[in-house]
Amino acid sequence: SVPETNSFVSDKRISLNSLRVFLPAVNNDSRFPRGRAALASVTTDTVFASDAAAERIDAPKSPSKIRGPPSLGKEGLSRFHQSIMSRSADRQRLVTGKDPLLITVEDNPTRRWLGLGREGTAATAQLLVNGTTVEHSTASFDRFQWIDDEERLELHQRYAMVSLELIAEVNIKKPGYVNILPSSGAGSTAALRRVVEKSTAWNRYTGTSAIFDEIDGNRVNKDRLWVTGFSLASQRGYLHSVDAETGHIDSVNKQTSSSILWPNESSSVPSFREMRIESEGPAASSRKGNERDDALLVSDGFLVPGKNKGGIYVVKNPGNSGTEWTCCLTGGSTEHRAWFYHRAVWVDLTGDGRQSILTARAKSPSLIKNGQSVTRNANQKGQLVWLEMPKPHSIDKETGTPLEKDGTLFDPFSARHTPWKEHILEEGPDVMFAVADMDTEDDTIEVIASRFFDKKVSICSIQRGQNPKVTFRRTIDDKCGSAFASVLADLDFVGTDSQSDRVVLDSGSTVETCKPGDSFSHFLVTSHECSFAYDAAIHGSEDDLNGNSIDGGSLFAYRVPTGKNAWKTAPWIRTTVASGFRVKGQLGNMINPGAPGFVYTFHPKKDATNSEQRPLIAIAGDCAESAYILRPVGEFETLSNGNQDLAAKYKLMCEIECGATVGSIAVGYDDFCATDQQSGFAKLYIPCYEKDKVLVFAMGDGEDSDIW
Repeated sequence: SVPETNSFVSDKRISLNSLRVFLPAVNNDSRFPRGRAALASVTTDTVFASDAAAERIDAPKSPSKIRGPPSLGKEGLSRFHQSIMSRSADRQRLVTGKDPLLITVEDNPTRRWLGLGREGTAATAQLLVNGTTVEHSTASFDRFQWIDDEERLELHQRYAMVSLELIAEVNIKKPGYVNILPSSGAGSTAALRRVVEKSTAWNRYTGTSAIFDEIDGNRVNKDRLWVTGFSLASQRGYLHSVDAETGHIDSVNKQTSSSILWPNESSSVPSFREMRIESEGPAASSRKGNERDDALLVSDGFLVPGKNKGGIYVVKNPGNSGTEWTCCLTGGSTEHRAWFYHRAVWVDLTGDGRQSILTARAKSPSLIKNGQSVTRNANQKGQLVWLEMPKPHSIDKETGTPLEKDGTLFDPFSARHTPWKEHILEEGPDVMFAVADMDTEDDTIEVIASRFFDKKVSICSIQRGQNPKVTFRRTIDDKCGSAFASVLADLDFVGTDSQSDRVVLDSGSTVETCKPGDSFSHFLVTSHECSFAYDAAIHGSEDDLNGNSIDGGSLFAYRVPTGKNAWKTAPWIRTTVASGFRVKGQLGNMINPGAPGFVYTFHPKKDATNSEQRPLIAIAGDCAESAYILRPVGEFETLSNGNQDLAAKYKLMCEIECGATVGSIAVGYDDFCATDQQSGFAKLYIPCYEKDKVLVFAMGDGEDSDIW
């Protein structure tokens, strides 16, 4: 079993695993003249594993201290005893290949025994690959460098080979949902405040250009990781942010955390400083560019007692203690607060430029009654809800600025406009959903939902206008088990003609591989249970043609029918991409355990598209306590027949055993702090709930390069 996190680990700290292999050289090499002396003058709430990492980052001030590198733990030991110690100070890099890898994350026992896991020291995580240490594994990055060019090319082209390295641990209390948002939005004023505060009084007085350069740099869309967390025992929710560039960790104030008890997905809030509505028609309805407000949209609540009265919240200026405030957009009555929410998206349903909110919500009878657990029953229900954004009183004709009746700037989140008016559009959708336009020539948009409680996958059309309404509905699958997460994806092979008549509006994923306006080929759904397969004669599913039953939690891929309006009548052929996900029970996940959780598609390298390669698939195992990465199967690896959807064929690339609940995964492409990594490649952020940490893995192409 994987040991729990040390009790003395602080709630918010980052430990970097990078650059350890260079430590002996860094400490003595003339190329690094400052050496350890630099440590005495730097304070930060980012904890580094090496002096080099500390030198290479402009870290914000904080009361936490940087201590020496992990190699200091060997001082005073004989060479023999040093040789038998774990070599976790080395970089933990590996490469994937044809066969799947089992990567196990464990606390390093050597550091625990010698006290090196104390606050202010290096990360404690150690990787085992297929049961052995990285350096002794055949998947070692160093061993891969000895492979000849022909073999390396085959691994890249046929098996989507990537390198994977654990570069950091972020110690944050009870991380559940993780999401990468642009730094120009939520958290931007808090970051700006830090820039001003750390500048000298003279620089502020003279207005030195260095300050303005840093302020301008803060406006660039860089990665900022947002982490939400929750606890059965706590009367507060947790919302933290981590700047990928600096490693600085911020959190919301006590008032916000006491209002949002079980925060789920967080997302950006568009800017409403400029609007064009009504008089200019839907075609002219727009906001200036793609500006974001310094605010978070947070979905709140869960089915456990005390946490089931959730809502949709907007947190303005999160992390800026002086100006942060929170408002609830959903109703305040007992009836309206008896729902919990997992996600919400911005969409213009009225066609007049107002960005309203589309959300799904659920309610369930208490799981505990008179001290005894009870079985869920038919009283569970879900609803698709439209929260209508209020109309401004007027619009300034010259600037497009929305105004209140008294001439002040229109604020849809002010007390005079909240809560927003609720409209129930459809019964059934309860947890996750995606939004698409299946026919760009009509006046409807479509919501494709994975329905957990009534165990369905469905689609409905919403007619846009002053009074939006559902005009079409269809059940895609009623034999999928408890359908949980769902996303739109483009899995087709390179060269496949895209269906330009259907486009993504919101892919349903926090990792936007399919962006608004992109075409898509599949709808991916995770199911917590599905004990039977389809009737092949009706659905043409490959699972049934092979006589297979489905065991445990699964990932399904539904092929979107091609042809004009075929999605309304033709079968959505289902392929089982992966199955056999099982819950690993522990005290922390005994309430409504399930596996797998959320699913994502992503590319190993930034700006890659399906014209170059098919995406990888990442799965958060949830109570399976692992993260999974699947690679596409090439046409050479499988025999085709007329009933198979080859584009939905994926194989396990690696499983990352975390020993804790993995509620979600975030993918970013900016460099994380100043660690050695290949720029432009994906960084995977994997939360380990019971261990109070987020693991950061960096991808690469496996080719070594001289960072220095």
